[in-house]
Amino acid sequence: MKCGRVHDHPCITIIYHDAWTAGTEDGVELWDPGPHGKALYFGPQTRRMPLEISGKYLAVTVHFNAGTATMLGFPNNTDILNRIVDIDVLFNRDTPLAQIVPREKAYKDWVKALEDGFLRPLVEAAGWQKPDPLAILFEQQCLADPQVSVEEFAEGQNVSKRTIERIVKQAFGVTPKQALRRARALDMGAALLGVTRPEDSAEIELRYFDQSHRVKEIRAFFGMSPSELKNGANPFLRLSLEVRQHRRLEALHRLKPDEPGPWRDPDKEPPKDRPRG
Repeated sequence: MKCGRVHDHPCITIIYHDAWTAGTEDGVELWDPGPHGKALYFGPQTRRMPLEISGKYLAVTVHFNAGTATMLGFPNNTDILNRIVDIDVLFNRDTPLAQIVPREKAYKDWVKALEDGFLRPLVEAAGWQKPDPLAILFEQQCLADPQVSVEEFAEGQNVSKRTIERIVKQAFGVTPKQALRRARALDMGAALLGVTRPEDSAEIELRYFDQSHRVKEIRAFFGMSPSELKNGANPFLRLSLEVRQHRRLEALHRLKPDEPGPWRDPDKEPPKDRPRG
């Protein structure tokens, strides 16, 4: 399978079975999970990261909210853009993180094992800190309406533009302007892949001046034209954008936390080309 993924915030992805090849900021890297799996930390991405998997795969992904990961001891976001690191090496773990996931049990047991065995101790060690409220508000802005300017957002929060730039750069790894531009591109990509609400697609398209502007931005973030993105299989990319759209609808108060997205039929199995886990 040749595909890719793009996430605006860091995430943990634990891989099992066969090796993954990724096109990172440091070049092409091969990550072999071996017989017991491997836990990887993906930094924020400014563009689609190519991924290739030959054979069988299973992936468990945990997404971080804006500004959370660095408080828990993960690398500075600006240093980890478009990069992958081995979590066991990063935290000098004696027991590989992949091995604490009870794969023979239900998904909820996977979540509990990762929370109790890894995430909760990090939160406790960090003194139960919370991300900067301005970082959370900016994240909601990116999800709800990324057409706003940085100056307008700063004025709305009664703070200086410089304050927003400092907080966002630390929490997102990119400048506020870059984060808003990325948010527009990710929404447009989601619309092309059919994982937005149908009624939202027209509004998303109107964020671009004209067709050439839209083509330029899609190529910049996804490395392909809008038609190539729309007509390709792109299972991993579709999944990552689907996750973001779920967050977007929650931010817009259009979706309950336990409600599947409007692109999902809860009574049907996921398409065969969509990764599970």
